[in-house]
Amino acid sequence: MSIRIEKNVPLPQRSRLPDLPFQNMQIGDSFLAPVPVGDQRLIGALRQRVSRYQKTNPDQRFSVVKDGEQMRVFRIA
Repeated sequence: MSIRIEKNVPLPQRSRLPDLPFQNMQIGDSFLAPVPVGDQRLIGALRQRVSRYQKTNPDQRFSVVKDGEQMRVFRIA
C-alpha cells in the first residue's frame, strides 16, 4: 500500500461557536444559538459548552432544545 502526497489542497474552514452570553442571563431568558439542527458536531460542542459552564457555576442550570432549524438555550435555574 502506498500513500500519495497531494499538493495545494486547501485546509477546510472550521466552524466555531462564538462567545455565549451565559453570565448575562436571568432565569427565563433564552437565546437562539447559531447552530443548525442538522450539524451534530456543533450541537455536541454547544451542549459541551453549556455543561462546562454549569460545572463552574452550579447554581445556574440551562436547557438546550431544538427551535425550528436552530438550537435555543434557556436558563432554567
